[in-house]
Amino acid sequence: MIETQNEFGDVNRVYLAVAAAVVVVIWLAFAVAIVRFRARRGHAPRPTRDRNGLEIAIAALLACVVAGLVVVTFSANARETENGDPVRFRVEALAYKWGWRFTYPSLPGVVDRTTDRRPPILHVPAGATVQVTLRTQDVTHAFWVPAVRYKSDAWPGDVHRFRLVFPPGDHLSGHCAQYCGLRHSDMGFTVHAMPAAAFRAWSRRATGRRA
Repeated sequence: MIETQNEFGDVNRVYLAVAAAVVVVIWLAFAVAIVRFRARRGHAPRPTRDRNGLEIAIAALLACVVAGLVVVTFSANARETENGDPVRFRVEALAYKWGWRFTYPSLPGVVDRTTDRRPPILHVPAGATVQVTLRTQDVTHAFWVPAVRYKSDAWPGDVHRFRLVFPPGDHLSGHCAQYCGLRHSDMGFTVHAMPAAAFRAWSRRATGRRA
């Protein structure tokens, strides 16, 4: 089974390593420039000259780094979205100004949505493959759960399906990560990822079925 947190955690570590290397190179370049080209008393400034070959080499290196990051990112996203693990649970996520509405095809009539009193709670089984169908009712929004290192945009007129595996947790925070207007900050939600037995019990309670 593909673990969402680990899959995108690996991508995050690649980005951090590249960012750290860039910072080191920039600071070394500053240090060399300060030491080698600092103004010296009694000496006229040395004229500068173009280094076209060096500039082309740097541009090519940066292009290779960017291409590598794109490949790493899209490969991880493809593995997560298209993984062959059987779907254990399905969620319909509707974003709107300014809130969320979560419904569950296998649990008719069960709805978790934003209210004036609290953000909604998305209930899912922990450790199982969950398919999320994401839509927006109006403008562009984004479904983002930092704990699983995953974000997906919701575009007007588009339907996006993706698969996630949530680690156990009562309060995994979720957010809209795409600025969408005046009350964008109100578009939070909480993910309650429950062990299998607890999730079955919640499902029975939510639908009014008896154990």
